[in-house]
Amino acid sequence: MQTSPIDWSSRGRWAILTLLSATILFILWSIFRLVKQTEVDERQRMEVWALAQQQFIKNIDFNSDVDPLIFEVLTSEKNIPMIIVNENDQIVSFNNIDPVRALASDSLFLKNTLKNIKKENPSIEIIFENAVNQRMYYGNSSLLGKLRFYPLALLLLLFSLGGLIFFYLRTTQVAIQNKLWTGMAKETAHQLGTPLSSLMGWVSLLKEKHVDNSIISPMEGDIQRLETIANRFSKIGSLPKKSNTNIVGATREVFEYLSTKASQGVAMSFSSDAELIELPLNRELYCWVIENLINNAIDAVVDKGRVELQIRQTENTVFVNVIDNGKGISKRLMKIIFRPGVTTKSRGWGLGLSLCRRIIEDYHQGSIRLVSSEKDKQTHFQITLQKDL
Repeated sequence: MQTSPIDWSSRGRWAILTLLSATILFILWSIFRLVKQTEVDERQRMEVWALAQQQFIKNIDFNSDVDPLIFEVLTSEKNIPMIIVNENDQIVSFNNIDPVRALASDSLFLKNTLKNIKKENPSIEIIFENAVNQRMYYGNSSLLGKLRFYPLALLLLLFSLGGLIFFYLRTTQVAIQNKLWTGMAKETAHQLGTPLSSLMGWVSLLKEKHVDNSIISPMEGDIQRLETIANRFSKIGSLPKKSNTNIVGATREVFEYLSTKASQGVAMSFSSDAELIELPLNRELYCWVIENLINNAIDAVVDKGRVELQIRQTENTVFVNVIDNGKGISKRLMKIIFRPGVTTKSRGWGLGLSLCRRIIEDYHQGSIRLVSSEKDKQTHFQITLQKDL
């Protein structure tokens, strides 16, 4: 049995993800090991320094010459901050700590520093004559601090790269979808053009034959309807022209047309704050959105119930509400209802609401949202458009 290219592509993606994950884990593990080894090395250096300090005090007590090697150990450590305290926990000396700040703050800075480095590492005892006379506390070197920060910096970098890759892939996917939309829409408009021209010719021929107008008139209405649909599809993918349009009249026209097509069991109602509200619209595309929303509402009520269309306005904004008391939308779909391919219908393509969002948001700089939906109670969609001030 042959393996399809899609299978190979999927396997390749998983292989790359697995390799990247393994590489990241190896880097993090290596840094973790390096940090632990650095901690051990610094501990050993401090223990050697404590022994050198112990030997140095012993030589002084016995008035002996100090071994140059001991002096070298005590003076060569310049990276690890340390504070030595006596048996009463009083500070005796310090090293690799800013002396200006330590002395100027009357030991307050030193006490705070001691409090902090006590939390970083266990103390090292300095023993004189079989008694614990001093205790040394030390902090982490700047190198160790940087090494501990690197895993976080690496993870932050990886998350940033992951976000950029996701954004790029998402943008690419949207661009592909847009091209698909445009190609499909323009091809549909093109395919409708030929039979429309033929139908127009047949209608003209029937008129010449003086066929009863009651037969020709419905045919002309259907042809005009098909022309409108073809014009709508032809505008997808290009920036449509907008003109001042009475949104109330355009909305009412679509509403009344669909009311005649709806089942008699569906109660249709239309209301508006005013009879004239002018907005810059592409009439054909806007009417397409209203048609989609009303058709969805009619389908949702299943031959009974109520569909309301309301136009409300404020000083700067117009709201178009489509409300029905149908079967509603599940909570699982509410957040993704405008995505292409998402539908509540058994035979739906899931393109209507996605197209509505594209027309309202991309072409008219407005917004469309699902306000609320309760099963068998109410579903409320709202279009928001700004007035041309």
